[in-house]
Amino acid sequence: MKFSNKVHMFVIYLFLVNWGCEGKRDAIGSDNEIRVICSDIDKENIKRFLKKVFDDTLYTPEPEPLYTIKFSSPQTYSKLKKQTNLIIAAIDRDRSNSGLDLINKLLTDEQASSMVKGDPIVLAKDVHAYNQLFMVINAASLEDLMKFVDEKRNYIRKNFNNQFIERQSRYLFNENNFNNLEDSLKNEFGWSLDLPWGWSLIKKNTDSNFVWLGKEMPYQWIGIGWEQGNLVDNELSFGNFLWEWPIKNYKTVRFNDYKLKYTKADYNYTTAWRATGIWETIDLKESKGGPFRSYVFYDNKKDLTYHINYLIFYPGNSKSIFFRQGDMILKTFKTH
Repeated sequence: MKFSNKVHMFVIYLFLVNWGCEGKRDAIGSDNEIRVICSDIDKENIKRFLKKVFDDTLYTPEPEPLYTIKFSSPQTYSKLKKQTNLIIAAIDRDRSNSGLDLINKLLTDEQASSMVKGDPIVLAKDVHAYNQLFMVINAASLEDLMKFVDEKRNYIRKNFNNQFIERQSRYLFNENNFNNLEDSLKNEFGWSLDLPWGWSLIKKNTDSNFVWLGKEMPYQWIGIGWEQGNLVDNELSFGNFLWEWPIKNYKTVRFNDYKLKYTKADYNYTTAWRATGIWETIDLKESKGGPFRSYVFYDNKKDLTYHINYLIFYPGNSKSIFFRQGDMILKTFKTH
């Protein structure tokens, strides 16, 4: 991940002034939590800006944000400075603003002035702890800050998403979390999926080319199917394929059209259809449901259409971090 010279100098200054001889350890806190340090006078305005940036919502079917944003006062900085995702922010220019006072202690006069006059946002890595994302917002006004929403949204989201993936990958795919099921799937079916420990085989149907994997606590399922030919060469054929697939393979599961979204996306050096929506059970006494994610693509070398699907059932609990873990697992799918 690359940052500008301004950010590089910002990191050096923080290193010299605030870190001293203290040894760095790994950042703490949940990977889907963003800790914002600012004064009460700036809280609502900073919240308005961050809602514009982090506007992704997972429908489960109830809306659930991908990040939990928590606010703390500038007086807590020394206790919270090693959080995984940390934002220090100030807008109100009154000298009594404790958030502004904190930023002025962290930055040189030149750095603080250049942010107010120009770009009010900087991002840095590993400032007080390893695997930490550190962001500073120092704006002359809310109006000036909101001018940067469109310009900075994708940049900020990309860095926070990369931060999540980097930290989660160390947990999901480390050698101590290896699942022996990976090798047997590769040998039998000619494709592989990086599966952490705890995932097991529920069902395999060689006649219909379908494999069903599962994990408990919370309940999560991955389905992999493949069929001859290119069955998704346009939006209409993809829609029909997606709609029929769960009933054909899971038998008791269907997709709901509520909040269904699909688009083309990069997927392991190819282009795939990516779909996100709500799944639900049918013809069962006890109904279940939750969010799903699918990747569907055509492999022209094998002349096969693949569908890799993830489902989660975790009623009454936050699902976003597990859902994003599931997405990371789906993206490890490879044909051999």
